Amino acid sequence: MKDKVANEFQEFWNHTSEKVGAYMFCACRNSTDAEDMVQDCCLRALKAWNQFNGKGSRQAWLFGIARRTHVDWLRRQKSEITKVNSKMQERQNESIPEDSTFINSDKIWDIVKNLNQEQSEVIHLKFAAGLSYLQIANILEIPVGTVRSRLHRGLKVIKKNVGELENGS
Repeated sequence: MKDKVANEFQEFWNHTSEKVGAYMFCACRNSTDAEDMVQDCCLRALKAWNQFNGKGSRQAWLFGIARRTHVDWLRRQKSEITKVNSKMQERQNESIPEDSTFINSDKIWDIVKNLNQEQSEVIHLKFAAGLSYLQIANILEIPVGTVRSRLHRGLKVIKKNVGELENGS
């Protein structure tokens, strides 16, 4: 019986781990921390594998675990995030001249970091993990319309900030 559960979990994990990894990386922008969170998420999911109640998809269930793993990590790493952001800013300042109007993906993800938690979370789940509106709604336990409005508002803020960066404001 244990072999069957292990094989089921392994097959599922092989199918979804890349999406979890992308979500975690975009959430923290640090590959080492993302890998640690992916491993923690994997262990949590394996321990809770038999507790899945069948409501919704297993993928949504897994991303619920991934989300809680990320939130727990944030609680433990609050001061570390400040250090990482400083290092990223230094790297960006070294690699891109101040007067450059080129907007790279790191700058966009920095804008996402400054969104409110609700908007940032929906953007990570949609664009980093590639989940559907319905899957995101199931993970966050909110209506699909709320997912759409949070995404719309977040993208509007991103567009405004990118425009300001391009104009040198």
